[in-house]
Amino acid sequence: MVFIQSFSVNAIDTYPRGITTDGKYLWWIGGTGGDIHQMDKFGNLINTIAIGAIDNVSRGITTDGKYLWWTGAQHNSIYQMDKAGNLINTIAIGAIDTEIRDITTDGKYLWWIGFTGKNIHQMDKFGNLINTIAIGAFGTGPGGITTDGKYLWWTEGQNISIYQMDKFGNLINTIVIGATDTGPQGITTDGKYLWWVGHQNNIIVQEAKI
Repeated sequence: MVFIQSFSVNAIDTYPRGITTDGKYLWWIGGTGGDIHQMDKFGNLINTIAIGAIDNVSRGITTDGKYLWWTGAQHNSIYQMDKAGNLINTIAIGAIDTEIRDITTDGKYLWWIGFTGKNIHQMDKFGNLINTIAIGAFGTGPGGITTDGKYLWWTEGQNISIYQMDKFGNLINTIVIGATDTGPQGITTDGKYLWWVGHQNNIIVQEAKI
């Protein structure tokens, strides 16, 4: 992986958590305000959507192009929302894991991290569980997850690394990222680049996938 750039989001919100992209814009969740921030890829703020009234422990976010899907640990749920901030649907996942973290989608399925069980869960968009991949052997701090359609990429806070894995749970690559930030959280991809948030330094990082 090749480092491209990083920029601070400290002036907007601190301790960023989840991040996603629709190709044109970045959408990320702030850890202090708990809002969804829409930003261009140069770090300029476009819009902010307040979501604390729905769930005040927001964690991860993804988009299928049309909708935003984000996770809340207060109610252990996945929320489907349009890009104007209107809530469409809520999926409770407490029966599967008691602490949800980040989420991604390949267009058809949702993939999300269950922090308590240290698992990646594959689910359809109606909340039906398809598969579970155990990732606890890699560390105790799974945080962010994304997919480029073929592979899953997820961040691990204990080992401060990004892991690349196929959708069956086979490890492809490990990238150590501690020199950039020691608190990796959410991660996303636009197909060419990976974008991930550094919780420690309040930054968004862009890296090439090669």
